Amino acid sequence: MNKDTRRNFGVGVTIFVAIVCLVSTLVLLSHLNKEGIVFAQSDSNASKFKVIRDQYLQSWENFGFQSIFDTYVVGGTNRGYGVYEEHVFNLSSGSNASSVPSGSNMSNVSSANTFASGETMYLYVEPVGFTHSPSSNESANTRYTIDISADIIISAPNGTELASIIDLPIIKVTSHQKNTELSLLLTLTQIKPFPIGDYNIKYVVKDKPSGRTFDITKEITITK
Repeated sequence: MNKDTRRNFGVGVTIFVAIVCLVSTLVLLSHLNKEGIVFAQSDSNASKFKVIRDQYLQSWENFGFQSIFDTYVVGGTNRGYGVYEEHVFNLSSGSNASSVPSGSNMSNVSSANTFASGETMYLYVEPVGFTHSPSSNESANTRYTIDISADIIISAPNGTELASIIDLPIIKVTSHQKNTELSLLLTLTQIKPFPIGDYNIKYVVKDKPSGRTFDITKEITITK
């Protein structure tokens, strides 16, 4: 090999090594998070997560359809699972306490179950144990449908039924995954303002695919 050939060969090797180093650096940077920590990407991590999730879903199916949390919220603040502003009524001003300035005398605020005459009631609910009803599309991909409705029954404190709404659609959604973090918003509108007084509101939440139900009963007060 003559001198010129060796020189050209050396230049070629140098360029090749430089390209390999550049590609390796870019790959490394693509795996860095904002703190500069390198995380190995491995299919084994996804497999482990799937095993854990499958175990959770097996327990889920045996847990029973029920509410693990429910509360009245301010309309328009429910933006997803766990994202809401609780409804609190201010007796002194006759308004929702979310507008009360910081440092106000909170002794003037009643429970979250007091509403103004004509005010819409929004009940936020976190259900568990609902059914993931499977179906397949033309591509044979399995999808899961969640279908929940509710009855709303309004009664006087002595148990006399005053009005009811039957089989109100609440949510129907189809997903590629068996979603478990789900929130419901059960809306009761005073189309004609309720007379001032106390009432019992019974919500019968229904998992339509299985026919299972659970009840939520709220004692509310309507004031001026």
